[in-house]
Amino acid sequence: MPRAEADVVLRALGHPVTWHSGSTRVADPPDDITRHTLAIRSTTPTLFVDYDGTLHVGRALLDTTTGHVTLDSGRPLFEFAPLLAEMLEPYPAVEIVLTTSWLQELPTEQVISYLPLELRRRVVGTTGDIKPRMGYLRDGTARTYTISSYAYGEGLKNWLAIDDSVYGAYHFGREPGELVDHFCLLDSARGISDESAQRCIRDWLARVYTDDSALPVRLG
Repeated sequence: MPRAEADVVLRALGHPVTWHSGSTRVADPPDDITRHTLAIRSTTPTLFVDYDGTLHVGRALLDTTTGHVTLDSGRPLFEFAPLLAEMLEPYPAVEIVLTTSWLQELPTEQVISYLPLELRRRVVGTTGDIKPRMGYLRDGTARTYTISSYAYGEGLKNWLAIDDSVYGAYHFGREPGELVDHFCLLDSARGISDESAQRCIRDWLARVYTDDSALPVRLG
């Protein structure tokens, strides 16, 4: 089947697809997602965390000369980070994967360094090396795609994404709507200070920790 036709068919079926070169990380979910059961390799609770519109209100402005970061809103950087640290404190097994667009402008180590220690030590990875194709950038679902690709690629079972840019989640997964409960779309003017966002996070934590399979397990 020609690539253009395959793209249309796969997206109609709800399968994200990216055509890539050999130098780019394979972002497509593995073939396992087309089978009846996704191959789970990790039950460790994993939280995908954005920065702008999530841990603070506003968009980052980087001074390329000094490396200083401010927000276009004039609000404090990471004003809600202590709140997230407090919510996660009773759950030491939760790991964090960063999804922020800061990863496109700054070294990963520097991006992580802005977090308070309580969150910084939980970070195990980022989605920065997953490159969505132009179609996802155009329709606003690029962030949703990169997160889904990471989750499928790592074989994650217990994961949640808190982000103000995760649009179109209904169309991702093996079946339409399959991944909706894994995404918490935030109000960028409130981030996780919004009570509904906090409820989403707390409900996920409670749900994961009442399931024995949530105990941290990673298969090779």
